[in-house]
Amino acid sequence: MLDEKIFEIIELLRKEYPDVRVALTHSNPLELLIATILSAQCTDKQVNVVTRKLFKKKRSLYDYIATSQEELEKEIYSTGFYRNKAKNIKKRCAAFVGSAERAA
Repeated sequence: MLDEKIFEIIELLRKEYPDVRVALTHSNPLELLIATILSAQCTDKQVNVVTRKLFKKKRSLYDYIATSQEELEKEIYSTGFYRNKAKNIKKRCAAFVGSAERAA
């Protein structure tokens, strides 16, 4: 019953908003995750400026894990709340790697 209601709501939303697009520039799920974390209390425009440079340097979960907290903070400074965002990015990436290793 609940599943049916959820699907009805999703279908109504798709009809009402057929061409919804994410304003954050990304080319894969990892980039969308990082951009979403950076978007807290920041404009999408500024996030896209920061991620344009960031995504050229960081291509994988391991790149974020290997980057020091301080270096990542410098790279994302202009998005605000950079300490918390850097910590959360590193934590999320490590969690994904950890869960993938446990699954293997």
